[in-house]
Amino acid sequence: MQLDSKARRARLRLIGLGAVAGAVVVGGAILTVNGLSGDSQSARPDHKTSASPSGSPGAQPSLTPASGKPMPVDKPEKTKYGMGIGFPNSGVGAVSAAVHYWQDLDVLDDSIARRQLKAVSSPDSPEVVSHGVSRVRKTRETAGLAPSGSTPAGMSITTEVQAVRSRSLNNAGTVVEVWLVYDRYASLPEKPTDEDPLKGEEQRLIVKWQDGDWKLTEEARYVNRKTHPLAYDPKSPYAFRDGWRQVAHD
Repeated sequence: MQLDSKARRARLRLIGLGAVAGAVVVGGAILTVNGLSGDSQSARPDHKTSASPSGSPGAQPSLTPASGKPMPVDKPEKTKYGMGIGFPNSGVGAVSAAVHYWQDLDVLDDSIARRQLKAVSSPDSPEVVSHGVSRVRKTRETAGLAPSGSTPAGMSITTEVQAVRSRSLNNAGTVVEVWLVYDRYASLPEKPTDEDPLKGEEQRLIVKWQDGDWKLTEEARYVNRKTHPLAYDPKSPYAFRDGWRQVAHD
C-alpha cells in the first residue's frame, strides 16, 4: 500500500509507541501512536519524578551514564518473524531481551506485530498481543490507512535504544522491569534521512523468565510493582546512581 503523494513528500516524525499517546506527523496530519505495554514518557532531563537515587551505595558520584561502563547487550540465538529471541537466564539477558524486543517490533504492520508479540509474550499474559495489535491498527486508521495491512512501500522505521535501567520485581530475579530510553527514525523514498527524529523517549517493559526465554508480561501483580526512575540524563551522576546505563552498540 502506498502513501498518497502529499504524505510521501512530507516529513514523517515518529513520536513513539507507548501507552501514553505520541504522534506521527505525515503531511501535516497528527497520528496518535499508542503502545505495547507499560508507560511511555519523555526522558529528557527536565522530566521530573519523585524518586530519589537508589543505585548501589558504592557508586562513585562522579560517574555518569556517559562516562561509566556501558551495558552490554547479548545477541539473540535466533530470530522469529524478525524478532530476536533466545537470551540467557541472567540480568543482562533480561535487559538484552527487552532491548531487542523494543527495537525489533514492527510498529505499522499489524500481522507481523501479532506474530512477533506471540513469539515473545508470556502465555499468562495474552493481553500483550491483543493490546499491541489493537494499537497498531488504531495507528494505521489514524494515518488514513486500512486498519490491517503492511507498512507502506518505501517507508522504513528504525528504533534504537540508547540507555536502560532495570530492577528485579521478585526475589528470584525471574521477573525484571526494564526502562528504556530510545530514539526513533523514519524514512521515505524521497527523504531517506529523518531530519527531525524522535529523541529521548522512555518506555517500560516487564519480562519474566518462562519456557527457556524472557517473555513480555502485563500481569497486574507485576505491573503494579512499578518503580519510578529519575529522569535520564547522560551527564548526570544521579542518573548513574539510580541505575541508568548507556547501551553498548556494536
